[in-house]
Amino acid sequence: MKRLLFGLLFGALLAVPSAHAGLYWNQGVRSTPITVCFVGNALTARPDRVAQILDYINGYGLAANIQFQFIGTCPASVPQGGMDWFGGDIRVVIPAIDVSGTGMVPGLGCPMFGGAGAYNGGNDGWGSWSNAPDDLLPNRPCRYNLKLGDDPWNDTPYRNHALHEFGHALGLSHEHARADATCPGPGGVSFGYLTPYDTQSVMHYQFLSCGVDGNYANTGLSVWDRLSARILYPEVGRPAQIVGKKTLVSGETANLRFGWRVEGAYMPFVATAMEWRVDGVVVSTAIDLVRVFASPGNFNVALKVTDFLGRQHNGSALVRVISPAQMAGVYGTLATINSKLMWHADYAIFANGFE
Repeated sequence: MKRLLFGLLFGALLAVPSAHAGLYWNQGVRSTPITVCFVGNALTARPDRVAQILDYINGYGLAANIQFQFIGTCPASVPQGGMDWFGGDIRVVIPAIDVSGTGMVPGLGCPMFGGAGAYNGGNDGWGSWSNAPDDLLPNRPCRYNLKLGDDPWNDTPYRNHALHEFGHALGLSHEHARADATCPGPGGVSFGYLTPYDTQSVMHYQFLSCGVDGNYANTGLSVWDRLSARILYPEVGRPAQIVGKKTLVSGETANLRFGWRVEGAYMPFVATAMEWRVDGVVVSTAIDLVRVFASPGNFNVALKVTDFLGRQHNGSALVRVISPAQMAGVYGTLATINSKLMWHADYAIFANGFE
């Protein structure tokens, strides 16, 4: 009964319309662990805000193989080749500390916003931003590479705001920039979809005209934000989970799928190649394994997925195929057990009624 109820509940959950998210920035991913530090005197001037940000971004570590290593105050520059060189992979500047978060980014040789002596005005005000993963090396001369304001200024800063900027640092782009976006309307990006479009993503801007709060909310990572993070930063060993019915009657058609696909991944982009093997023999390169197992026996099914970054994910599962007579025997046994359980239950109710 528990298994039946779980199956019904799982099916119902799959049928409920859900939010989706995930647009890859096409600018790489980071190596983990990822060191995080705060510039200037942030740790002493604003310790509560620093602790809050670290708590917020912990959501990524719970969702995927993302290890943020907090190293405290960003270390001083160790000049190289006549330019500054700052340690710390994500170097955060926040308001109300002794390092300015506006104007030309400090650092000899920092190329952001026009470069030394040619500031273009792009860092004025407290609009938050973050560099992409592949910008780490060219922006080593910059004292900070992630800027995070305190919106709202008179209340608790938004959780999604921090997750949004750190999402950029991990390799996620703006959700509303997608060509299939409906709020406020189509964007221009038609490549890099990790999952279907999502108005609940932390990577979405706020558009009150269509009821989307996006990065100005406290909802945290959506289900498909978490999937996007896991696609970019998969589990150690990159396992490929095989999902589907694995005990069949001979002659029954198996329909086995990759776990990411079941969760909502946009497979035309996420996977560049699929390979299904049965007992060591390649039987399909389709997204799903749809195959009739004609004879009883145990079959080893293996899946190899090559993703959009050229990484391989491997998984295996044992498919057990039994004859119709064996299946009837199993169901007969279950029916007998269930009948006895029901009899004992009825007897207990009857006895309790007369005590």
